[in-house]
Amino acid sequence: MASYMALARKWRPAQFHDIVGQDPIVRTLMNAIRLQRLHQAYLFAGSRGIGKTSIARIFSKAIRCPHLLDLPEQGLVSCDDCSSCKEIGTSTSFDVIEIDGASNNGVEAVREIRENVKFLPSSGTRKIYIIDEVHMLTTAAFNALLKTLEEPPEHVLFIFATTESHKIPATILSRCQRFDFRRVSDKQIHSRLTRVAEAESIQADPAALNLIARASEGSMRDALSLLDQVIAYSGDQLTVESVIDGVGLIRTDTVFQILNGILSRQPHAATQGIQAAFEAGHDLKLLLRSLIEALHEVILYKATGHCSAQSYFSSSEREVLQNGATLRPLEELETIFQILHYGMEHLARSPQPSITLDILAIKCAMAEGFVQVGTLAATAPPQPLPTTRPNPPAVVAVAATPPPPAVAPKADIPREKTWEGFIAYTQKQRPLLASLLEHAVEQELPLHQMELRIFFKTQDQYKLDQLKSKIYFQQVLLLADAFFEKTCRLEFVVKDSDQVSVAERKVKAQEARQRAAQTEVENHPIIREAQSLFGGDLGPIEWSSSSHQESANV
Repeated sequence: MASYMALARKWRPAQFHDIVGQDPIVRTLMNAIRLQRLHQAYLFAGSRGIGKTSIARIFSKAIRCPHLLDLPEQGLVSCDDCSSCKEIGTSTSFDVIEIDGASNNGVEAVREIRENVKFLPSSGTRKIYIIDEVHMLTTAAFNALLKTLEEPPEHVLFIFATTESHKIPATILSRCQRFDFRRVSDKQIHSRLTRVAEAESIQADPAALNLIARASEGSMRDALSLLDQVIAYSGDQLTVESVIDGVGLIRTDTVFQILNGILSRQPHAATQGIQAAFEAGHDLKLLLRSLIEALHEVILYKATGHCSAQSYFSSSEREVLQNGATLRPLEELETIFQILHYGMEHLARSPQPSITLDILAIKCAMAEGFVQVGTLAATAPPQPLPTTRPNPPAVVAVAATPPPPAVAPKADIPREKTWEGFIAYTQKQRPLLASLLEHAVEQELPLHQMELRIFFKTQDQYKLDQLKSKIYFQQVLLLADAFFEKTCRLEFVVKDSDQVSVAERKVKAQEARQRAAQTEVENHPIIREAQSLFGGDLGPIEWSSSSHQESANV
């Protein structure tokens, strides 16, 4: 019986033009060979299964191949027929040495490299060391490698690959040309899987391949492994059902059942869906992530009227999500998103994940938006602001989206109409809006005119874009009408300014308080007495803060 080669190995890229999703890196490496501007060391950083080691091998073949071609459509192509190409392809080359940094992470392994780099390659002009998972090297091993990287022999080239570049010392990073690999998009993975399925005579439903692409999370190797697994389960006929069953994916209708229970304030329906997923053996962390992805689409549609351009949901599924967007105001959707997002960490640590997820779902189902109710009094509560303005500006298409929720204004609006006062007023009504408006650097207030102009610096363009969305724009107008006690026109402007925003003043004030507190700690009699008795230096000062005070813990 002939041995079977896994699809991830069989379809591993062998040439530059086979690489998917890393075009800028491929172009740079090919140009380095063409211009003969090879660096002494390269660092390939990125998540698993996106081509780091494959490109390292292809790069090595192109450097050493004596029959290298430069074709118009395909770029640099090694012959794959010479002894050098064959040896690199089978990892048996004496001149292209692949080292696993996880299992060869000590000083002795690096010393062996230092001893061997002085010898010329057995053939060709370059000896290449590929060290995978280089971040696993010990500190002593990195220090031993540093001298070789500083003054490498002309015939030696290093290629490092890592999934955790932050663990590599800066002294090593500064001597490498660094390439950060991108995750492969679902569309690119789907295209590659379609090609593989056709070559393997597999009849695959495009929606089934789309599911595999989503489950691979940007890893081409994982996608091919999952395709292998589904083929083993269902044979040469791939359907959505076979992918869900073969891989153990969570069904979309299960996710929608839970999400609909949350959005329609029916916690029992949401917890029933969670229990069904738990009994089916699904990973609840994956379920929560799927919920967050679906909620993301709901919020985007609520705020912009459109789903994400990268959305993988079908047209019928998008309709379900769009209907869900009508069930809650935007503020409540944002609150639910925050509950689920921060719940990911708790779920990962919980010894009883199903109970944790149940509580999160119940909390989300009962969540309310931020509303300032004012001070309770014997008299009737103040009337809420109208949900629409009598004469809205032409630039706001209010009819295209649902009206924003009513805003309950503070009964005693201050007489002095300052920008800081408007920020404070907005903070009590809409905290999220206030956090965006705090970054404005200049304002023209509607004291004598009807127009409120708000200026943002160029680097805060993304905050301005959020405020220009139809829902937020209308909410700012309603708040401005109430605070300035007149019907205002609103304009956001991008402007390079030397003025300091409210947010920047807050940061500077906090830093000043911390410096003063640190000086007080350093000069405290007990601290000074302890230093005189025991010597040494003052350790790190940890800051704890609340909305009312800050303190330093030594």
